[in-house]
Amino acid sequence: MSENGESGPAAGFIMPDMPLDPHTCYRALVARDARFDGRFFVAVSSTRIYCRPVCTVKPPKRENCRFYPSAAAAELGGYRPCLRCRPELAPGNSSIDATTRLAQAAASLIEDGTMNGAGVEGLAARLGVSERHVRRALDAEFGVSPVEFAQTQRLLLAKRLLTDTALPVTEIALASGFHSLRRFNALFKTRYRMAPGRLRKARAPGALPDTLRFELAYRPPYAFDAMLAFLRDRAIPGVEAVTGTTYARSLALAHRGTVHEGVVAVRRAPRKAALAVELSASFAHVVPLVLARVKHAFDLAANPAEIDAHLGALATANPGLRVPGTFDGFELAPEGWAPPGTI
Repeated sequence: MSENGESGPAAGFIMPDMPLDPHTCYRALVARDARFDGRFFVAVSSTRIYCRPVCTVKPPKRENCRFYPSAAAAELGGYRPCLRCRPELAPGNSSIDATTRLAQAAASLIEDGTMNGAGVEGLAARLGVSERHVRRALDAEFGVSPVEFAQTQRLLLAKRLLTDTALPVTEIALASGFHSLRRFNALFKTRYRMAPGRLRKARAPGALPDTLRFELAYRPPYAFDAMLAFLRDRAIPGVEAVTGTTYARSLALAHRGTVHEGVVAVRRAPRKAALAVELSASFAHVVPLVLARVKHAFDLAANPAEIDAHLGALATANPGLRVPGTFDGFELAPEGWAPPGTI
């Protein structure tokens, strides 16, 4: 199958959330089937590196492959992320299976930075369940504990910021959820067997850019034009604007007593199954929160095969339809609505 998800040896197969089938995983890997991107990761025993199934390197021998349901599980197994396909760019998981909803909700909150400062106790409180229940759900779905999952998310975000921005290393450590530069450096070296500075390339150290640029991957197909049309018709005057192929909006985020304000712009990335996102540099300390809102607003964690299967004929004209989300739940409230006690 091509990277556009049109046809191939795994075509017609919707991969279950668990357990992983090694035969199907390897077929998807050889085909570079983009529909499986983020649904599993392949670790290569001969190199001790793990990759996305869409990695462009020559497929490894089947006997050298180990398949994991999450990047955190692969790293717990002693593997480090591939520098070419960059596992931190893989789209997230999303499932309508009720048995996995708790684990998916926990994973989403961890990716949003909920555990930074709040710990497992705060995560469980947000979900309305016990800490033990959260631990069991994450272990069953992703093969790791909440702390291990959170550590991997912080490291992968830091890896992304080191590679894609010129932010100072100290700023990156804090933005990724680490409370000290020493702890960040130690864990990065232990897990990835390299110093953070090796990813800085030729950028001028300490330079603060005016704009932060990222790519958020999705599983193709994606009816992006239909999404833009929906947002254009419902744009909030003075807050949102859709011009040509770009969605832009102002945003204010309160985090740890500080309000971060700036602009977010989203467009389709050229030649990739990804959205290109530009953020004001004022969001440097809340990058995970802003990217999480972009993912939610554009439904990037969805599995389009599941959506199209439910829509049937409705999806024929527009394959890859998604459920539009929002940057703020208040923006979805009916006109004239106000929180209780405010009128």
